[in-house]
Amino acid sequence: MTFARIAALPFQVSGEHQVIANGTVTTTEERRHGVVRLEGTTLTVQWRVEREIQKFGVEIRTDVERDGMRSVPVRVDQLGDARVRTRGRWFWRTWELVLTARDLTAFDPLAGNDGFAFEHPAELVLPVRSADVELAREFASEVELAVAELALSAAERAAVPSPDPAADALPAAPPPAAHKALGPNSS
Repeated sequence: MTFARIAALPFQVSGEHQVIANGTVTTTEERRHGVVRLEGTTLTVQWRVEREIQKFGVEIRTDVERDGMRSVPVRVDQLGDARVRTRGRWFWRTWELVLTARDLTAFDPLAGNDGFAFEHPAELVLPVRSADVELAREFASEVELAVAELALSAAERAAVPSPDPAADALPAAPPPAAHKALGPNSS
């Protein structure tokens, strides 16, 4: 069976760290600009990290660093489900795409210094912009469908009986007859 699932969703994950030491305040804001893409039986997460470092002390300075692009593939058969959830109310509402793994090692390559922080190793949570909520729902549906198609394909392969021997093949030899044990004095 050929899977033709193709979908993409942009995301941005932000975080901020602050250090106060020796009369200097250093604030680092990290933004991960990326896209999560579904192509057939592979989910690919691509991102680039941008850091804005502000130092306030004897001098006031802002530096921007950009890391190279990273790309990590995740097999769809390692995923359990995908959904869009909301947090907050009214104008404080935020949206997130939640991808749940069936295997805890599925998202391991995404973690690290320039990767993602996980609240739970089996959940990849990506923020969704309000303008992309419908796109995120469609993306989650495509992932769910790809997971279901793989499960159906595996079930069909398991249910297929083994092929019959060819009609022109020789019949199997009958099993040898078992000899009766007669005892020690029999001839």
